[in-house]
Amino acid sequence: MKKPNQLRKVLEQANPFFVANPDKLQLFIDDGKIIRTGTDNLSFELQYSLNIIVTDYPDDIARLTVPLLAYLQINQPELFANPDLRDKAIRFLPDFNNNNTADIHFEISPITERVVVKQSQADSVVLDYKPEPVWGNERINVYFEDEDNLIFASNNNVNG
Repeated sequence: MKKPNQLRKVLEQANPFFVANPDKLQLFIDDGKIIRTGTDNLSFELQYSLNIIVTDYPDDIARLTVPLLAYLQINQPELFANPDLRDKAIRFLPDFNNNNTADIHFEISPITERVVVKQSQADSVVLDYKPEPVWGNERINVYFEDEDNLIFASNNNVNG
């Protein structure tokens, strides 16, 4: 699985709190499924709910939500394009510890990853994670300039 690690990296890059406090960002998976189409090859799709737990977070939840949405817009676009998924795709539950921090649980579902399995000439298999269909070539990077301003920079670098 590649998306949980990619999303962790996006959140760390967008929010220095996680670089200084890596134990405050936890990702885990629930309800994982492996779906095959019954073809002759062993290709499959991983489907799961991704849980993101942020503990003792001292900032606004929007500073977590924006990079999360930017990543999902590119890497899981059907969550927003499909009206049946849109309302249930991203859930969150904050638990306010005090006036300064909160524990926040995000659940994103379904996350999917397609894996094409090919047989090589040496009787071994090659795994190829297929990228998501892309609406355009734009990738979005999110940077926080200060407490009130978000900076969005786009580039054409495709996450792998």
